Amino acid sequence: MVREIVVDVSDLEAPQPFEEVLKQLKVLGLGDYIHMLHRKKPLPLLQMLQENGYASVMRKGDTIPWEIFIWNTADPLSNEYCRSQFAPD
Repeated sequence: MVREIVVDVSDLEAPQPFEEVLKQLKVLGLGDYIHMLHRKKPLPLLQMLQENGYASVMRKGDTIPWEIFIWNTADPLSNEYCRSQFAPD
């Protein structure tokens, strides 16, 4: 089963958004992915994710400037689901 974990960091100042996502990554279970809501492009976070086996897709949000979807590429369930739902064509 796939589970979305919503992390709204849109009102937090640096480095709190980075720290909040790191905290969530530590408890990410099989089939889980993070849906982060942010007012900025978290480029250092995205680089760190890529270097540590996580994939991410960032897109403009409807009600918030940025939505970032994050998942562990070693988890076949979340990897398959997120790539089919969020990965660019």
